[in-house]
Amino acid sequence: MPVIDGSGPLLGGQPIVLSLDDARSSSTAWLLIGLTALNAPFKGGVMVPKPDFIVSLPTGPLGALDIPATWPAGLPSGFSTCFQWWVQDAAGPAGFAAATGLRATTP
Repeated sequence: MPVIDGSGPLLGGQPIVLSLDDARSSSTAWLLIGLTALNAPFKGGVMVPKPDFIVSLPTGPLGALDIPATWPAGLPSGFSTCFQWWVQDAAGPAGFAAATGLRATTP
């Protein structure tokens, strides 16, 4: 079961890291990023964010990856973004496995 994790203060210009662990090794992972929650059935799981943006990346040999980034400046307090990983996994329902969703809210 893929696991999503995030770290960082969510303050404009500060470093953050979004991580994927326990995914299928050397596979394709899609990071779904949404400004709202969708919580809709999809591929035998639940798509948590409305997929406003989708990023495709390969997992490493240990089934993990980290995305370092900088939290955008100018976001108002209380601004939320939802994240979720989907991973190609032949053993998963409909050939995919999904992490739970992660919501990041600026302080």
